[in-house]
Amino acid sequence: MKENKINLKIILNDDEKICTANKGDNLLDVIRKNNIDFDTPCNGNGSCGKCKCKLRENTEIGASSKKHLSESELNSGVRLACDTIVTSDLTVELTNKIKDMTVLISGVEKEFLINPSVKKHYIVLEKPTLDDQRDDLMRIKDSLKKSFNIENIDIDLSILRKIPKAIREDDYKITVTLFNDKIIDVECGDTTNNNYGLAIDIGTTTIAVYLLSLYDGSQIDVISEVNNQRNYGADVISRINYTLENPDGLKKLQASMVSQLNSIIKNIAKRNNINIDNIYDSVIVGNTTMIHLLLGIDPENIAKAPYISGFTEAMEFKPKDIGFNFKSNISIMPGVSSYVGSDITAGILSSGMLESDKYSLLLDLGTNGEMALGNKDEVITCSTAAGPAFEGANIKHGVGGILGAISKIDLSKKEKIETIGNQPPCGVCGSGVLDAVSEMIKYSLIDETGRMFDEEDDDFEFEEYEYLTKDLVEIDGMKQYVLAKDSNDDVISFTQKDVREVQLAKAAINAGIQILVKEKGLNFNDLECLYLGGGFGNYMNVQSSLQIGMIPLELDGKIKSIGNCAGSGAKMYLLSKEYRQLIINKINTSKYIELSNRKEFQDYFVNGMMMERIYEPAQKYDDEKVTVNIF
Repeated sequence: MKENKINLKIILNDDEKICTANKGDNLLDVIRKNNIDFDTPCNGNGSCGKCKCKLRENTEIGASSKKHLSESELNSGVRLACDTIVTSDLTVELTNKIKDMTVLISGVEKEFLINPSVKKHYIVLEKPTLDDQRDDLMRIKDSLKKSFNIENIDIDLSILRKIPKAIREDDYKITVTLFNDKIIDVECGDTTNNNYGLAIDIGTTTIAVYLLSLYDGSQIDVISEVNNQRNYGADVISRINYTLENPDGLKKLQASMVSQLNSIIKNIAKRNNINIDNIYDSVIVGNTTMIHLLLGIDPENIAKAPYISGFTEAMEFKPKDIGFNFKSNISIMPGVSSYVGSDITAGILSSGMLESDKYSLLLDLGTNGEMALGNKDEVITCSTAAGPAFEGANIKHGVGGILGAISKIDLSKKEKIETIGNQPPCGVCGSGVLDAVSEMIKYSLIDETGRMFDEEDDDFEFEEYEYLTKDLVEIDGMKQYVLAKDSNDDVISFTQKDVREVQLAKAAINAGIQILVKEKGLNFNDLECLYLGGGFGNYMNVQSSLQIGMIPLELDGKIKSIGNCAGSGAKMYLLSKEYRQLIINKINTSKYIELSNRKEFQDYFVNGMMMERIYEPAQKYDDEKVTVNIF
């Protein structure tokens, strides 16, 4: 067996890692086994062409590499890790890093009465005498009833064991911590200020952990990271498939998330100099698949009709049952369905739509286009498949929101692109994808059907911008528009296929909006607001979404970005028993619409594929100065 061992040197930017593999191993599997940060949007099934690596030694070219890589890339040693078989010692250079992705942590903030489920009460107990031989627990219960009118108190055995020593350590002066009416901690002295909670937003792409004071409601700190599960696929379906294709897949994905959260929470407590045992409640939100993977619940049935999840209701768990290293109670916010999870219900809560007589619409554009229509009386929801286009997986040069991603495009300017962090361009993220199609419509580089301009077409419509057509080229048999070149002088372009992907996504989103509004017999004038939640909704150009027809033009002027509304809703759930009960009640009576069952969905979808110019090109005065768009 020894002669089959192969040495690999894997280089990621300036870091090197030496590892071993068996002859015949798949290179992507080797990278994953060694916990190396590497982006694999399609979970290694060969469909996305994103797991590029450069091999210094000559290797056989796999079928997926031949399909997705250019001749120049292949000649320079570039291969896809997913279809590369390790047969000899290799030096592998990786550039597809995901840790420098931008993570949205801010969201809508509102004032409300702080009334958390966890409260700490400082009490001075009456000392026992021969005439007063009440037991220690009864003494505590009587004091809580007398001072705070709290009755019917429960307690765990582990806390009961602490009581005799704790109450005598500081002369019967203690602080009792209660989760609702259950004692969850007893400490000597006055520790009422040491009362903390966590709001945790587990996204498919990113994780954000907020540390809050349950004493005064203030936010103390926040840590955000890329979700380590991204190594197993960019979207929920890829990760579900991983659990189906690998016997220990579910176990691996759960361990990945639990380990990452344990590390984040240990770090956030340490850097704020707080005792991790004083974190008493942790509210977790996420899409339904992410919550299943966190809890180790088989998500297989979420991915196939009739799309049934293991659960969606609000839950409370002990941390040790999940695998956490800390003692906090775990509160899972309720979801609605397999594709409308607790991240959306958190957004419904934080948007404020449940406190208004008028209807508002919430739209969260991530892996799926999830949406909710509601007011103080009711909520209805639906979900459409949209994410692969706006999260980069199905776009030839698509990337996440990483440094160097093209995030803005304006064809009227000399410098037509902007990148995240002003770094050299490396691909196009969601907001850039939206801009690309919008700008090409605006300048007639594509027509209303989405077809790219051809040199055999009639004269270009905008004579002063005719020079833009020089960037319409054909590469590897496909028409595409050149946006920029990367640091290796390779072309970053937007292809005809990419345009079609965006058309499919935007048509589905538009159709979902139309059906929700029609379901309640409303028109767009009846809506008070359209809330855009999530990172993509926060960073995208709203005018571009209107231009391509993703959002109905009638909603122009009513659109408001509310950032990480999932994180904001989790904080409200953590800090207010009233808001906790409100969202539980509303979600229990909410209605989910399965769009595939609606005949009218196909009609709306087909109509939504078409595009027309809404905004005319900017007037171009010189290379440096342009006016705003003329409406």
